[in-house]
Amino acid sequence: MNLSEWAGSGGSVSGTTDPAIIKAGQVPNGFSSMGGQTKNPHDLTRGPSGSSGGTGAAIAASFAQFGLGTDTGGSVRGPSSANGIVGLKPTHGLMSRDGIIPLALAFDTAGPMARSVYDVAAALSVMTGVDPADPATKKSEGKFATDYTKFLKVGSLKGARIGIARDFMGKDAGTDAVVEAAIVKLKELGAVIVDEVRYPAYLLAAKQPIYNTLVAAEFKAQLTQYLKTTKAGFPKSFDEVVALSNDPKTNYRSPGKAFGLKYNSTRTLDLTDPSYLAIKNEQLAAVKAGIVALFEKHKLDAILYPTSPRPATLINPPTPPVPGAGGDSPTSFANETGFPDLIVPAGLTPEGLPVTISFFGQAFTESKLIGYGYDFEQATKARVLPKTTPKLPADSVAN
Repeated sequence: MNLSEWAGSGGSVSGTTDPAIIKAGQVPNGFSSMGGQTKNPHDLTRGPSGSSGGTGAAIAASFAQFGLGTDTGGSVRGPSSANGIVGLKPTHGLMSRDGIIPLALAFDTAGPMARSVYDVAAALSVMTGVDPADPATKKSEGKFATDYTKFLKVGSLKGARIGIARDFMGKDAGTDAVVEAAIVKLKELGAVIVDEVRYPAYLLAAKQPIYNTLVAAEFKAQLTQYLKTTKAGFPKSFDEVVALSNDPKTNYRSPGKAFGLKYNSTRTLDLTDPSYLAIKNEQLAAVKAGIVALFEKHKLDAILYPTSPRPATLINPPTPPVPGAGGDSPTSFANETGFPDLIVPAGLTPEGLPVTISFFGQAFTESKLIGYGYDFEQATKARVLPKTTPKLPADSVAN
């Protein structure tokens, strides 16, 4: 499946406020120098989001039963939302990352994507467990299940306390209308809705700077570690990747990514830098404590928010994106805490673009989230087959 270059965030200029740098580092939504441009099957002028955009588009178009993505800040959840499918960013350590090229191991996890909650649960069931090749999975010992389909029960939402994170709404009227209808349906299904769950200002302000700084530092160091394990003929360091990407003789097809890699090469912290260590050892703990406090204050089983506050965006917008104050979506909170996040289709905007809702829970609560998502899915049947899904030769039977 086609993947956004270097997991999207690798070599990104995210965090800068300089319009010239933003423009120079811009990469088309869903583009890969290897596989070219992936288009959103709901609207071919729009992208599939990233980084696992090819997986999301293919599953939405029913080319596969399920697929996998890697998620460091939203790379399973963005494609799930933009393409209108189910996705799960699991608890950090629930699934092994062995064999995955790292972006930032503090946040990285694999995650299943599919057309139904059942398929996500079935896929997850065979991918959990402690793996000696990935020390992070040690955290899951005694906490993982080997059959998540047993949690697929209608009625799971009855009595569940679901907090509504309205900090991440108000960006698109069509998206908000679908989410409001979903909240009504949750009430009908017996959920206890705790409205106006507001994230503390310090968390909102710190979310994106923490993410950008840590990911840039870990990508540079951990990519180098990974490349040293590859066979002869491949680059052996981040610096070699930067040089090759910016060498005209290589005919590298992503000038925006080449610029971003070079831009990051001189601005990235070393893993011994006190500022990086403060984030890794102190600030992430503070973020996690702040999120746990939200759950405890409101006695919540899950927090609900629109996975993306806006529907799928244009592949090539007329103007570069304007940097926001920390971003509009809270997906990276799930990575900064290590907590799970389940994405379920909720409906379409008036333009026919998918909207999904996220059920965000505390560590190793996948069983509960899968139950909530299944209950909502069965009551709404909100997933829609994309209108541009092409017919494959295998779809026709000759007479």
